[in-house]
Amino acid sequence: MKKVYIKYNPYKLETQITVDGNDLAQNSVIGELACDGTRLQEWIERLPQILVEEYNDDEFEIAFKGTVLDFEDLREVFLAAQDKGLLKAEYERIPAKETEDKEKLIDEIFADIQAGPFEELREADVINAFQLAKSSDFEVCVVATMSSGKSTLINAMLGDKLMPSKQEACTAIITRIKDDDGSSWRAETFDKEGKLISKYEDLTYPLMEELNDDQNVSLINARGNIPFVTSEDVSLVLIDTPGPNNARNPEHKAVQNGFLSKSSKSLVLYIMTSQFGTDDDDALLSQLSESMSVGGKQSKDRFIFVVNKLDNRRKDDGDVSQTLDRVKAHLKVHGIVNPNLFPAAALPALDIRQVMKSDGSEEEIEEGIEEEAAFLASKLNKVRKNDGETLHFEKYASLPQSVKQRIELEVQKAHDAGDTYAEALIHSGITSVEAAISQYVRKYAKTAKVRNIVDTFIHKLDEVGCFEATKNELLKNQEDRDAIVEQLKDIQKKIDDVENAKGFKERVSDQAEVIVDEAKNQVEDIVADFQAKVNEVIRSYRDKEIPVDEVTATVKELADFAKGLEPQFRQKLDDIIQDGPVKTCEVLIKEYRDKLSKLTEDIGGAAVSSIKIDPMSLVDGSVKLVSTVSTSGMTYTKKVEDGTEWIPNTDKKWYKPWTWFQESGYTRTKYKNVEFVKGNELAQEYFAGIFKSLSDNGEAANKHAIKQSNKIVREFGKEFERLDSILKKKLKELELCASDREDSEARIKETEDKLTWLKQTKERVESILEI
Repeated sequence: MKKVYIKYNPYKLETQITVDGNDLAQNSVIGELACDGTRLQEWIERLPQILVEEYNDDEFEIAFKGTVLDFEDLREVFLAAQDKGLLKAEYERIPAKETEDKEKLIDEIFADIQAGPFEELREADVINAFQLAKSSDFEVCVVATMSSGKSTLINAMLGDKLMPSKQEACTAIITRIKDDDGSSWRAETFDKEGKLISKYEDLTYPLMEELNDDQNVSLINARGNIPFVTSEDVSLVLIDTPGPNNARNPEHKAVQNGFLSKSSKSLVLYIMTSQFGTDDDDALLSQLSESMSVGGKQSKDRFIFVVNKLDNRRKDDGDVSQTLDRVKAHLKVHGIVNPNLFPAAALPALDIRQVMKSDGSEEEIEEGIEEEAAFLASKLNKVRKNDGETLHFEKYASLPQSVKQRIELEVQKAHDAGDTYAEALIHSGITSVEAAISQYVRKYAKTAKVRNIVDTFIHKLDEVGCFEATKNELLKNQEDRDAIVEQLKDIQKKIDDVENAKGFKERVSDQAEVIVDEAKNQVEDIVADFQAKVNEVIRSYRDKEIPVDEVTATVKELADFAKGLEPQFRQKLDDIIQDGPVKTCEVLIKEYRDKLSKLTEDIGGAAVSSIKIDPMSLVDGSVKLVSTVSTSGMTYTKKVEDGTEWIPNTDKKWYKPWTWFQESGYTRTKYKNVEFVKGNELAQEYFAGIFKSLSDNGEAANKHAIKQSNKIVREFGKEFERLDSILKKKLKELELCASDREDSEARIKETEDKLTWLKQTKERVESILEI
């Protein structure tokens, strides 16, 4: 039995693995997988198989030092391997500091920094940077096709009827619902240009219906209380997106694509029912499958499939297990294997929560809701003789065993207390969905938030420390003070030099053009690739002759092919549209840092603050590949076989002895005139519009890249001017420090005390990331 020790730090993304106390071999595949900078969830699913292969053993003792959530992921993977007969394993978890411990330490250190010796660390921008890092939004994108009960499910999680809910598709705008633990719902509305239209201090369901019907409204930003999270933990944002064919603004589809893309880290809630298989559903699932194919378990974790309305399933659908098996089979067709499935009944959950929320007070709820909630609670709580028929949906949720056990205890507690509503709410499956969201937030979002806060601390401490160390050196360097003062003045002149500024702007512009050209080449390659795919289909029809009455069916085949191409093409263009601005930002920041390096290299790296700019995430409109076809001028007539007919020998007579031994007749092939269309001509005619669409959208992407690049260059120009002014102010301070010769010993002692404080504080900050 091999003893495997795994230490994983989710904050630093560092992994240490030993087997029988020995380090991994240099050529170990495990070592390559578990390299620093990758999440445990990206490679853990491959570990059992590789352990068996590399160590020629199938029995392991695994000691894991890390957080509870990461340990549960590891154990889940090994249990699955054990079920398949691959290996046998025993597990031990060595405790490590959890995220909650880190958050307490962060607050303590920030309080100490605010009480420390540096006035600049108490300025508003430092406090704002810390608060921004601490309360960064975590987005959950809710996606669905028509009539899946998406709005009802969101309302059930809110515990309030806020989102419009109808039988037909009813979401035409994007709604961002942010948790701030407020007592009422407030909102701001924006048009498609992003301009504020109006503000509402009391957002209600009727008002939301009006806003959804308002053609001027493109986005609603709502704030209020999302009950299953607290804003202190993470600023959770539920984003309700329109269905594929219901978006009022074409850019809405691009926004949804951004959430579904491979590069996105947002959690995606995909709402479906057991009645699936529409074209829109298939297109969305194909897109999800592509995103889930990269990044290991984390990519799978961020997609939660909620199978809604299971309380209304028909008898011929089978029990819950059979229904979920059909859903799994459907998802597997699209390449989605082992999905995180959550059966649910959103409408009963909403009714029950509304009644629980009213709590017998004067708060009004819709007439008949109490009776309906009581009936549904009884239905959900009922246990049938055949347990497979039960509506206790929490039993089927894709949750770790520890979370399931906690939910089971909550069920038992509610049952023992006779709280039928609380018990039914858990059985509805909604609390399981909420638990899954909370799990993801704790596992990924909160660890990333801790790292972000630490980086913010380190950034500001390094900035202050660099400036303080330079002051200290200037105070100590008595002999070279005059020369240093001249150097500082020279640097200020370089910053103010018109020709230098002009040259820098030209370099920035040139670099931006390089990025645009790269994007243009990428777009051209994508267009060419998809044109080649279309041409391949056209070639496949080269020798086909299609009867006119079958043209409609053939055109549908071509349309289905084009529709399958559309999400792939659109996503690839969207990726370039989003990557371009980010690359431009990175290049411009590097160019500015190079400029600063050249300015300050004469004094050994004078204090210059780093630049912290959040890269912009930009997307453009969606791509729609549609075409029509006309067979005018393509048809031709041709004789084709039309069965057979018997032709009698009319010459054969009894009075003609020479005909007695002739055949009495023969079978002849019949022919008829049929209008045909050549297959390749039909395909070419149909795809003519597609070729134009590919070309037009490629050109639009290029224009967008140029537009956004120019915008970024302008914005960065303003930022660089601001940073130049900060730099000049600091250089002036250094100049004054070098010129002032009074009481230098006391000032040296002061700077050294400050540097000691900075060193100790930085060590404390860095310790936050240790487990």
